[in-house]
Amino acid sequence: MRATPSVRTGARRPRTTSVERRDQILREAARCFGTRGFRGTTTRDVASAVGITEAALYRYFSGKEAMYAAILDARMAVPEVIAAVEPFARARDDKRVFTQLALAVLQSVEADPSFLRLLLYSALEGHEMARPFYETRLRRLREFLTRYIAQRAREGEFRGVEPVLAARAFIGMVADQLIARTVFGQRDPQTQSTERVAEAFTSIFLDGMRAKRVRGGVSRG
Repeated sequence: MRATPSVRTGARRPRTTSVERRDQILREAARCFGTRGFRGTTTRDVASAVGITEAALYRYFSGKEAMYAAILDARMAVPEVIAAVEPFARARDDKRVFTQLALAVLQSVEADPSFLRLLLYSALEGHEMARPFYETRLRRLREFLTRYIAQRAREGEFRGVEPVLAARAFIGMVADQLIARTVFGQRDPQTQSTERVAEAFTSIFLDGMRAKRVRGGVSRG
């Protein structure tokens, strides 16, 4: 009787492609930068986190600066949150503007919390490579909100407060939520979905911004 061939139990895992390895390196580099800072992270730290040698890492990136630049480039390729709320802004749908904006920012950081830590470290370390991201994303977001708030105030719907400060107040609520969760690991007293958090911030903000209606017109105070 013919013997049945033995079944191999130690099948090899599929080899990691160069694209997969590159993405893995960037994920671990972002985590290391967000934990130790750019200056406190070495290429050896990143290679160890990935499970490869430094020599292997250098086949993909020439050094820390190249990895950092690639992380920023990947984030810059993600569509701006402004694009998602511009239709609501044109329709003067205040609730949707602020809720969707807060939701988009919260979800973006929840999907990649290491990037927020990386940006905070970069700002404290004075790393110039982070400035382009600030100029093209964070500042544009603040300017968009400032223009929208100023427009709604001219239309008599918002109080006549300083638009720049009002924009910072709203962004500040969202930023505090992100820092509390991402940096300090704090959770809300009650379990809240990201959608509920965004809606709550919007309600708090708009309740304070609505112009007071009086007989014979609108009070801007």
